[in-house]
Amino acid sequence: MSLRPLRLNLKYFMPKANAVRKSSMSNSKSTYEKLKFDVYVYNGLGANEHGCNQLLQALHTCLDSEKHDVIQFISPEEIINGSKLKGAALIAFGSGYTTGFASALGEIGLRNLRDYVLSGGSYLGLGAGGYFGCDFIEFDKEGPLEKLSERELRFFPGIGRGPVYPGFQYGTNKGLCATFVTFHTDTFSRSFHCMIDGGGAFYPSDPPKPGSNVKTVLNVAVFAAVPETPSAIVYTMVGAGRTVLSGVHLEYDVSSLIKSDPSLEHLQETFNASRQNQINAFKSLVQLLTLNVA
Repeated sequence: MSLRPLRLNLKYFMPKANAVRKSSMSNSKSTYEKLKFDVYVYNGLGANEHGCNQLLQALHTCLDSEKHDVIQFISPEEIINGSKLKGAALIAFGSGYTTGFASALGEIGLRNLRDYVLSGGSYLGLGAGGYFGCDFIEFDKEGPLEKLSERELRFFPGIGRGPVYPGFQYGTNKGLCATFVTFHTDTFSRSFHCMIDGGGAFYPSDPPKPGSNVKTVLNVAVFAAVPETPSAIVYTMVGAGRTVLSGVHLEYDVSSLIKSDPSLEHLQETFNASRQNQINAFKSLVQLLTLNVA
């Protein structure tokens, strides 16, 4: 199953997790070589509390605990301080809103996070965290929640545009639905349903903005049931580091949401049927970021 490469003037390849790991470890000049094993999930202004817990739990479940014995939250203040980044194998941002992320981190925190990746670190962004890694966000254009803004991390040379599906409202589950994606890495390939709640698709700029440090962009998943099948998940190599940005939530065990919100009960069967595929796909993303899985 072959996915379309994004049309950019960059070098493309289908993801080979082992090759990625070999390449990253051979870069002796990297500040954040894979001797670093600590894993952090952002938890601060802009982060959704339930989403933070879901992401942390998903990482605990899929990672090798002997290699990654530190899997915990990181605050914006700690990112600004920067000391924890020196031992980090991964920084992950999940659901929430990007203006909160940016406000809490400020210029210093954003620079520290960007430098961490450029120097060889790994970034995982899901939902709002995916938007956050794009050059530009186009959210609910001409709608009541419109947000059109540049973002400073610049891990993806293009636009994060959404919501892909209508109905999203902050603080509710009204926009939450199941979307059908086609997913491909060398460790897992499948088409399945997964959760989306205000998430976007990824549209490349061609040519990229001047000064971009992105060397490689590839499709990991597409929205199979959306016209023109836009990118749902992208992998990028940025400087000496790497990122995965996702408009969908593979980390969520949606059954926990359904228990607290009866309006979602009609989704129970769909998510139950695809749960193992979501788990396998999430583990595959973590492998792309050169972490050790259980």
